[in-house]
Amino acid sequence: MSVTLETPNKLKTVSIEKDTWILEVPAEVCRSEGFAEGTLVSLTLKNDAILGEYLKPTKDIDDFVSRIVQADAGFFEEIKQLGD
Repeated sequence: MSVTLETPNKLKTVSIEKDTWILEVPAEVCRSEGFAEGTLVSLTLKNDAILGEYLKPTKDIDDFVSRIVQADAGFFEEIKQLGD
């Protein structure tokens, strides 16, 4: 089923590694599909095709991201200021 949104959303790229992109699934898609908010999707180019896989949020992933953000808070703030 195709649904047209009133306002387009922007996909948030979480990571790019060689031939794989990790994207955050928009909240409205998570709600409509019954996924937990924070679900990610991995898209990999392989053999002239795109392979997709959902990465459901877990406490381990949340803890890992929190540790990275806290450890590099100054760096992230500096990058944000440079972007503004």
